[in-house]
Amino acid sequence: MKFVRPILCLVIGGCLGLAGTASPAEKIVQSQWAAAPIRVDGANQEWQDAALLMDKTSKAEYALRNDGESLYILFVFKSLPALSTFEISGMKVYYSLAGKKGKSLGYHFVKKSLSADDLIANIEKGGEVLTEEKKAEIRKQKGYMTYEGVPVDSKKAAGQPAAAEVEPPTFRDKLSPQISVVEFRIPLACLVEAGAAAAPGASLKLGFEWGGMTAEMRSAYMARMADAGSQARGSGGGDLGDQLGSGYEGGGEGGMGGGMGGRPDPRTRKHTFWIDVKLAAQGS
Repeated sequence: MKFVRPILCLVIGGCLGLAGTASPAEKIVQSQWAAAPIRVDGANQEWQDAALLMDKTSKAEYALRNDGESLYILFVFKSLPALSTFEISGMKVYYSLAGKKGKSLGYHFVKKSLSADDLIANIEKGGEVLTEEKKAEIRKQKGYMTYEGVPVDSKKAAGQPAAAEVEPPTFRDKLSPQISVVEFRIPLACLVEAGAAAAPGASLKLGFEWGGMTAEMRSAYMARMADAGSQARGSGGGDLGDQLGSGYEGGGEGGMGGGMGGRPDPRTRKHTFWIDVKLAAQGS
């Protein structure tokens, strides 16, 4: 499986050592100025001097930087429960230039597996004309992994700049059981509200949401629960939670348990948190 950027870029891993975690001294998170564009590759070479902040609930660590063109976000997960089902669900990054919480503006960052022909169709749908030679080159690989940042609400996407005007939001990750690194890039021109775009020195609110049971996981859970219930009725008893097994233990919001029985499973927990951000001005 070859990785693409969004087309043909390999993911490059890197050193995972980071500066120590810091607690925010104020309610406003100050983005740091990026003297040069950050290479979004799932590594962290350009973040070595970053003092990471921590979300108390998920224990996820993060840092923000920006230049005159883009906002860069680094996430570091040091445990599987904190990472949750990010690999499957991706992450939604919400924003508001007015400083209000809301989930209508933002981007859903998710990985997708595509065949060569699907990738060609996607590229051409975006307006790029591919020669037959280029198509043949793409078809040399059976499959590709795309890293996309798509609007969370297609109805709100009308005010976003066209793909030809600015590169779309993207991300890369390097996931492992010990420590996982995720890097995001969102062009400031894509952070639009009421016709105005974010700019260096501006304030905005950001929300991050990931994890939780996907529709496929819930369907599998319900099927297993129905099968276990049928077996329990046939055998005259038994603990439903034990019969379901440890893969789908929770039945409530975010897979964290509920009235249907079972034990909470932190691996399927949904995480959400919000921060107020001050973008760095040039040279600050």
